[in-house]
Amino acid sequence: MWGNNSKILFKFLLLISFLILLIVIIFSIALFDVLKILLLVIFSVYLLYCIFAFLLWVSIICRKRYYIHATGEDILIIAPHQDDCVAIAGGYAIQTVEMGGKVNVLYVTNGCPDDNCTRKKEAFDAWSTIGVGQSALHFLRYPVLTGLTERTEIDTCITEIGEFIKGCNPDLIFVPLYEGGNYQHDVTNYIVSEALREYKLNISVYEAPEYNFRFSLKVTPEKILSGFTKLIPFVKYNYPPEPVRDDKVYYLNMSTHQLELKRTMLSKFKTQNPDKLVERFGFEDRYQRLHNYDYSRPPFNYKFSLARKINFLKALPVVGKFVSQAVKWTKTIHPDPDYTMTIIPLSIDSKNHKTS
Repeated sequence: MWGNNSKILFKFLLLISFLILLIVIIFSIALFDVLKILLLVIFSVYLLYCIFAFLLWVSIICRKRYYIHATGEDILIIAPHQDDCVAIAGGYAIQTVEMGGKVNVLYVTNGCPDDNCTRKKEAFDAWSTIGVGQSALHFLRYPVLTGLTERTEIDTCITEIGEFIKGCNPDLIFVPLYEGGNYQHDVTNYIVSEALREYKLNISVYEAPEYNFRFSLKVTPEKILSGFTKLIPFVKYNYPPEPVRDDKVYYLNMSTHQLELKRTMLSKFKTQNPDKLVERFGFEDRYQRLHNYDYSRPPFNYKFSLARKINFLKALPVVGKFVSQAVKWTKTIHPDPDYTMTIIPLSIDSKNHKTS
């Protein structure tokens, strides 16, 4: 980890030193006053830009980290899509198997009606990499993309997942974070939360980020730094998934071998652009404790968010092109990052479903 950081440090210092030298040279040589001032302004602004990125990087590597390690407990990973379970908890599953614990994986969507479909086979191949057999992988029937958009379907899924958790009786559950990135990720978080409440199951739950549209110097600094470094030559910063709320983040303490195993698992999903999967999720797992959400509201306020301001800049001529290249993860399908989720009635009197 530090080996990569030391390379970034060297490149930052080299670039900043070069810019300072350019400013000194421009200031000292005899150029036309207007040209000299223009060049000084350009290089000074860019120098400040690079210094800000450098200081942001320093704050990231110096922030407090809460490290955890699997202890061999029985775990259950619940997610809507075949690649999600590896993305959110592949590292913890690897350590659980190594420690002699049991891993169960529940996919809320089936991938397709055919048991031999490609995505299902990819899931089998991925988990067999660490010795998790097909009997540990379970699939519900909800269709990919269009499933779980109706209240009655959600209620049925709450019952199914509640019964499954009760029968499985894990020590620890992993779910996607409620983050406003993908509707089926968010609704899975809600369904698991409701199933635990309805069946009165006292089980610890970790939720893991995958992708979201939150931009915050305090909460998502790595995402912002990644955008900044796109305009800095020789410095590239790939960031891991970051949460949307300012709660304690737990980092899984993974060895190099375990990280490589997780990346190998991700690479098995050939239909999901495996190179991008590895680039996006090939980091140590990150989690937060399951939060008591008001699911009738988005996970963050898009109206007053930095993401909305960035989207405004993207719409401007000329400037928009550069902003779009630097910051990609702001566009949303709906005007609200979690629009579909918030318009579904989340309280049914007959079943006494209430958000916490």
